[in-house]
Amino acid sequence: MRPNPLRALEKLRNVFRQCSGREKLALLRVLDRTRLGNARLVGRLHEMLCFLRAYPDDARTLAHAKRMLSGFARRADLRRHRDELESSGLAGTAIRYPFFWPTARWLARRWPRHLTLDRLDKAADRGIGKVFGVRSGFDALDRIRPRPLGDAVYLIRLVERMPGDSFAKEAFYDAIEPVLELRPGPGTPSRTLAWHRAGPTFWQHAPLDRARPDLRAEIRRAPRRVRKVPAREGARLIDLARAAMVTRSRDMDAFAYGDPREVRIVEDAGGLAFVLNAMVAERHTATVATYGALTLKNGVPIGYMDLGVAGSHVEIAFNTFPTFRGGETARVFARTLAMLRHVFRSETFGIDAYQLGRGNHEAIESGAWWFYYKLGFRPRAAAAKLLAHRELERWRADRSYRSSEATLGKLARWPLIYRYH
Repeated sequence: MRPNPLRALEKLRNVFRQCSGREKLALLRVLDRTRLGNARLVGRLHEMLCFLRAYPDDARTLAHAKRMLSGFARRADLRRHRDELESSGLAGTAIRYPFFWPTARWLARRWPRHLTLDRLDKAADRGIGKVFGVRSGFDALDRIRPRPLGDAVYLIRLVERMPGDSFAKEAFYDAIEPVLELRPGPGTPSRTLAWHRAGPTFWQHAPLDRARPDLRAEIRRAPRRVRKVPAREGARLIDLARAAMVTRSRDMDAFAYGDPREVRIVEDAGGLAFVLNAMVAERHTATVATYGALTLKNGVPIGYMDLGVAGSHVEIAFNTFPTFRGGETARVFARTLAMLRHVFRSETFGIDAYQLGRGNHEAIESGAWWFYYKLGFRPRAAAAKLLAHRELERWRADRSYRSSEATLGKLARWPLIYRYH
């Protein structure tokens, strides 16, 4: 039986030793010539290439991974399975999602020829129809829009010309919530090509650090440097963050309303960096300053955060993209706290109930509550402390014991706090 080069490469994912770069490079050369038989295999190869770009063994392996990514949309197997890979964020594939108003506007401005309404979206057809007083809103748009202009772009421009402020227009558009289709084209968002230089390349010569970090020690160790970037670079970085959301069928106000004049890059050791952006003035609130943060590893987006800063306290919604989970997530989170301490002088850090699993089954499945608890985060509520104590006693009596989903759901009703001082 012939060895499977993709499976062999995946087995080397977290292997970093003297010859691992050569082994990975040899497999990449084989896979460059291999036509994979289904969409799932194409997706697995793509994720390995993204991982190798973020965690390269050496210059030759990195160069080959970059070359394969730059030509990924032209692969015959990608073109053959592009319909099955829709909304995957891979270059050369379409994205279909009901993006919120600011993201819809951004897509319409940047890629008007590639943006359309999903004509299978019956709810949007009815919603637009109500505006015109007809049964089919799509038919109404087709009758009145200039022919060179796409239906989605025309709808967005109609809303832009409505009276009222940006909040009113946002509420009107989001009430319709049309599904948009972004077709692939030159420069359209993709996970495949997402990258921004943010410091020197770090070569991974040792296994990924999966040890549980000492948060207090990590917080004391400041990042290498913080630099505020010019508005032009800030705009590119906010676009990178927006694209990271678009290509994962997500939306986040902190990026969608990001202010390009208020962007900083926080460079850390080991090729790690954080892009930190404030929101535009009209979206500020009196009590909490909201920031978006994109986590980069050797310039590749590997995660993102939604941050609420109130005095010396910061509320953190921390996310690692699936491609990069199972590696050094705890260490990256620890360095996140160090970044926040250095930039905002934060004294306390909070994780809200949603991030821990309230209304968020993915967080329940991942055991997010215990991830943060083991790092030193604690609940304030007496009921949460008592339930956590009981679960720990059960675990001490039987080290194979794991909290049930029901118990994790109960724990997730209460936020967790970490105090630096």
